[in-house]
Amino acid sequence: MISPSSFNPVELMYSKEKVDRSEWRKNVLKTNPEINNLCERIYPVNRAIQFGKQYYPGKAEVKQKLDKTVIIQLILQHLSTKGLKQTKQTLEKEARVTTPIVEGSTESRLVTYIRNALKDTERIYDLSMEHTEYTKEERQSKITEREDLLFQMDLLEEENEDDGVNIWDEPAENIITEKVHNTEYDQDDEVVKYGSLNKLVEHLTHDSKHDLQFLKTFLMTYQSFCTPEKLMSKLQQRYNVPQGTDEKSARTIQIRVVNVLKTWIDNYYSDFDDKLIQQLRTFLDQILIKFPGPGSNLMKSLSKVVEKLSPATESKHIFNEKTPEPIVAFKNIFSNNLSFHDIDEEEIARQLTLIEFEIYRKIKPPELLNQSWNKTKLKSRAPNVLKMIDRFNSVSMWVATMIIQTAKVKARARMMARFIKIAEHLKTLNNYNSLMAIIAGLNFSSVYRLKYTREELSPAILKSYAELEKIMNSEGSFKTYRGRLQNFVPPMLPYLGVHLTDLTFMEENPDNIPIEVSKGKSVNLINFTKRTLVFKVISLVQETQNVAYNLQPVHQIQEFLLNIKSDLKADTLDLYQQDLYKESLRREPKRAQRSDIQ
Repeated sequence: MISPSSFNPVELMYSKEKVDRSEWRKNVLKTNPEINNLCERIYPVNRAIQFGKQYYPGKAEVKQKLDKTVIIQLILQHLSTKGLKQTKQTLEKEARVTTPIVEGSTESRLVTYIRNALKDTERIYDLSMEHTEYTKEERQSKITEREDLLFQMDLLEEENEDDGVNIWDEPAENIITEKVHNTEYDQDDEVVKYGSLNKLVEHLTHDSKHDLQFLKTFLMTYQSFCTPEKLMSKLQQRYNVPQGTDEKSARTIQIRVVNVLKTWIDNYYSDFDDKLIQQLRTFLDQILIKFPGPGSNLMKSLSKVVEKLSPATESKHIFNEKTPEPIVAFKNIFSNNLSFHDIDEEEIARQLTLIEFEIYRKIKPPELLNQSWNKTKLKSRAPNVLKMIDRFNSVSMWVATMIIQTAKVKARARMMARFIKIAEHLKTLNNYNSLMAIIAGLNFSSVYRLKYTREELSPAILKSYAELEKIMNSEGSFKTYRGRLQNFVPPMLPYLGVHLTDLTFMEENPDNIPIEVSKGKSVNLINFTKRTLVFKVISLVQETQNVAYNLQPVHQIQEFLLNIKSDLKADTLDLYQQDLYKESLRREPKRAQRSDIQ
């Protein structure tokens, strides 16, 4: 026995006796997984490997592109940049793959990809670290930032809303309706206010109730509370009627399911990706056995969906009336130096309208749900809404820039008058979005302050501008503009900003409502009243998308308008406006007299 006084750990550590320490690290890490985990998190490469394991398989499109040949090509290009010709030639011969030629690049693409991967994983790691000095708000901010980053990298899947309850087992009380008097038909209609997903789908395919308005509202807004795959699964559950159900009732329910599918496919074909189409094909095999006629019609609708989703398919508009001739000056239209002054005001309005309507008509209902255009996680769902917003800002900045960069006051007034004339033509075309963009540009503080420039405008131009501003005035929640929408004659391009604001206010209502369905029992039900309000806004968008403008595109003018830009550089709209304001002060300094202005 060793006494405490004789125990010397330092002496033992440096004992001359040989001890095999080769397996120590391995054994320690094996018996202490928490230490192994810590080591893996400490080193960047190990962290990247662990990250890859956790989020495997990552982006689907990356997996599809990174096949064996692509990986070998990356290795070959890496060997080439390192000057390892013999090794590269051996690999080319054995793999039967040639080295890709990357023009203007001397850096290894493989190294670049690995460096970027390490950078991304380090950002995730940093946002995942918790420090004792962080406040609760700072920790939550880190978590939110990390989730946003993971969503941008397509590494987080949305939560599955499945509550595990079969549609046929859902409690009867999990839907709330009310009677509302329909003045048009002088009758009381049953309107759904709240309900579980199962009960909403049940109401959609009820054997004794056929609510067409509910069907329209549901199919337009369901993606705010349910994925397309989940809806398909619920319709399949509903179709599989339990044994013992009245035969007539069962058949009616199944036919209703088929009808819902037909309406869904015909009107919302963009909801269907390859995965959902395959799910539908499997379902169709079952439907065709019992309902060969309706099933065949569904097959035809599905074939049209596949055709519409094909990249080569492009919708064409057919007009009954003759398309008006473009107003162009042929001596300038083909010039490489085509300028703003070479193009007629009405033709500028026409081409602006065609450009924006082409973006506008591509907006799908899901883009307008859940404020997708405003949320980092959801922006990928609203590409066309974001394009419309960017286009609006570009036109507004272009208007302000063109005016402010005109040096002489009289020429500047002519430029301002020209934009007002274009706005007048936009009003005639019912293009309220571009009209508002021009008014917004004219109301930039940098333009609005140009007192002496405005004094040069003719009374007729000033009167025209006052009338345009009155139409697009925000007073009374754009009361005048909304009044013009009541009895509009298509085609029309609404001012999207107003309707996005409406949807934003509606989003303040909760998605789900806790409802006491029985004594002492409360259930969170989908707020379908909110979806009914959202439906009304999106319906206007859909309605105005259906009738296109019967105008002739002029390629040269559209190219010019698509490339509108300014010589003033700034990273954001606010900084850009600050630069414009500085330039505006140079044109008309504060407290300057008219005689001081050129």
